[in-house]
Amino acid sequence: MFCDLVGSTDLSSKLDPEDWREGVRAYQEAAAQVIQRYEGDIAQYLGDGLLIYFGFPMAHEDDARRAAYTRLGIVEAMTGLNARLDLGEKQSFIACRGTVAVARSL
Repeated sequence: MFCDLVGSTDLSSKLDPEDWREGVRAYQEAAAQVIQRYEGDIAQYLGDGLLIYFGFPMAHEDDARRAAYTRLGIVEAMTGLNARLDLGEKQSFIACRGTVAVARSL
């Protein structure tokens, strides 16, 4: 699964560098908590994005479901994060736009 901040380039230009860094760090920490809850593994930090594995290094029969719940959990966590950071009405951190990709192992 890949998760990143939507509109991050625009948002980073509107915030002070310290506020931007604090927001990205808070997003990564909030996402990591959700990912750990569903036993996913952050494979890489890619700028403000996260590459997340489910089923590796440890497989579960419901890894696809865990990935979907993780995505929903991260989106929910962003609601609380936006309220806590108080970025203003028209600015917020939004994560995990897109889909969860599922493939059979060979």
